[in-house]
Amino acid sequence: MFPRIVKVRKKDKSYQYLVISESVRLNGKSTTRNIANLGNVEKIPANQVANLIDGLIRLFKLESHASSEGIEIMESLEYGSIIFWQKLWNTMALSQIISQAMARQASHVALEVQKYIQIMVVNRCVDPLSKLGATRWVERTCFKRMKGFVDLSLDVNHFYRSMDYLLRAKEQIEWALFEQLRNLFSIEVKLTFYDITSSYFYTENCPIGANGYSRDSRPDLEQIVIGVLTSFEGYPIKHYVFEGNTKDETTVAQVVAELKSVYHIEETTFVGDRGMITRLNVQNIEAEGFDYIMGVKHRQEEICQMLLASEELLASGFVSHRDLQIKERRVAIKEFLLWKTNALLEQQGIEPRDEALGELTAKIQALSNEDEVQYPDFKPILQALVGPKNGRLAYRLFVLIKKYARRYEQCPRYVICLNTERKQFAEKNRDRQLSNLAAALEKWTPTEEQTPVEIEQGLNKIFVGYKAKYRRSFDIERDPDSEKAIGYRLNEQQVAQEKLRDGIFILQTNREDLPAGKVVDSYKNLKEVEALFDDLKHFVDLQPIRHWLTRRVRAHVFLCILALLLKRIFEINYLGGKTTLQPLEEISKSKLVIYQVRFSEREDRTQVIPKITTPNPLQKKYFNMVGIKNPSSLATIVW
Repeated sequence: MFPRIVKVRKKDKSYQYLVISESVRLNGKSTTRNIANLGNVEKIPANQVANLIDGLIRLFKLESHASSEGIEIMESLEYGSIIFWQKLWNTMALSQIISQAMARQASHVALEVQKYIQIMVVNRCVDPLSKLGATRWVERTCFKRMKGFVDLSLDVNHFYRSMDYLLRAKEQIEWALFEQLRNLFSIEVKLTFYDITSSYFYTENCPIGANGYSRDSRPDLEQIVIGVLTSFEGYPIKHYVFEGNTKDETTVAQVVAELKSVYHIEETTFVGDRGMITRLNVQNIEAEGFDYIMGVKHRQEEICQMLLASEELLASGFVSHRDLQIKERRVAIKEFLLWKTNALLEQQGIEPRDEALGELTAKIQALSNEDEVQYPDFKPILQALVGPKNGRLAYRLFVLIKKYARRYEQCPRYVICLNTERKQFAEKNRDRQLSNLAAALEKWTPTEEQTPVEIEQGLNKIFVGYKAKYRRSFDIERDPDSEKAIGYRLNEQQVAQEKLRDGIFILQTNREDLPAGKVVDSYKNLKEVEALFDDLKHFVDLQPIRHWLTRRVRAHVFLCILALLLKRIFEINYLGGKTTLQPLEEISKSKLVIYQVRFSEREDRTQVIPKITTPNPLQKKYFNMVGIKNPSSLATIVW
């Protein structure tokens, strides 16, 4: 039905009538039929038309069909992102987990901790802000209109107190989340990955802040060290916050102990990055009954130096695996001790007698893991080997032998990996750097007027920062009398050795059942932790840390880890590992629009109405993916 004006002629005069018509089909043709005549248009006063329209709206309850000219947009609130992350929050039953943890802390906690934590975690996923900034952010989101949050006080002190409660229950909450992950997603813990990162402050007042090795290239600022343990898939299952000067390898013992004592994981392979592996860490891991796969700093690890100095780096013997060339090698500890002894003797320019070397070889070959070696037992043999004037070297060789006590019968397993693409890149980069440094050294050529100190200062400026690692590729020529630097030359032998090591990384494992390719694949999955660290710093914006109290710093890290857990659930379980950039951008376009409709200018009658923007097919897909069937529903909105 629709209104229209019909013209009628009577006795040479034309009249206009307002009628209600409808479309009908007669004899196969479309036509219109008048069903009501509202009278002569000229006899309806203009000021009565508004009354007529108002009456029809009231009579038929058609307020939502008011004309667009009477609509005023009051505000547009963040909606899609909020209900999306809230759904993932509810999937993990985080509110219940936190509430139960609060109940164990005290008989009655008046503060609704789970709601404040939810707001802060969702904020880190949507628009990471300070805690004070989050209180203002809530006013721009549908949280202010949602059931359970409408009357929630936004006093920033409630947010801080909630963080304190959260930290007190950290162990209980992490354990409950671990159980939830196993129940919901059947996570794999037969391979667990561990790595650490750092994050800096703009304050020097935090007790656990300290200067240390900065992964953010900010050694001038104090930092904390963060360790994260993940499942094979990449779900964070536990995290640690250490003082800023903590070394990587010193954190491992606590982690492997808690895998067994707290998480009751009886069988796992601990996978750690280069820098984690030390003799003590390997002993701790093996003492807990776990296996390990670890990267090795091959420029520092003695046994790897033996591998790199041998024929192992030649192309023969390598097999292709994915984008790598790999080779397995076992090194008997006794074989290594003899190699290292010969290397030290050669370094000192000592040519040992065959008889003395034979005696030492027999002595080492006879060692067992139970032997407690003593210097008096080795002293005569070592002194005969190095000569009477090299007592210090003899003791140094004994310290080397004693260092591997209880490991003499072991034969560690290594996998040498060669990335040819990285090798080519490293060679080109080195050639470029050496060329630039050579040009700088040409300009540096010292003069007679310069003092030795001034010459050294000029030399140090050339090799400042990252360029210091290239210094060993140059031999600085010095005056034999004054030791004053007078020139330089390229150390071709050193450069050739460096080129041999380009693109090489080495893994060590005690897994005997895994083929070398599987060992490499397991280690490369450690990239999931590295990706998590990237998200920690760029998705949830962990840094810079705006707190200085130790408990608040630790709680802030916990909030960020919870936010990353939700992201990982969406990324791994729903997207199959694909990037979240497009999905999150799409759902963020869904808004809760509050508009005011004016129905009558004469009576000044208005109504405020909420409306969810109509989701497009792509938005529906992502909402439906996590279980939100009707993203336009106002069921959770209080009005």
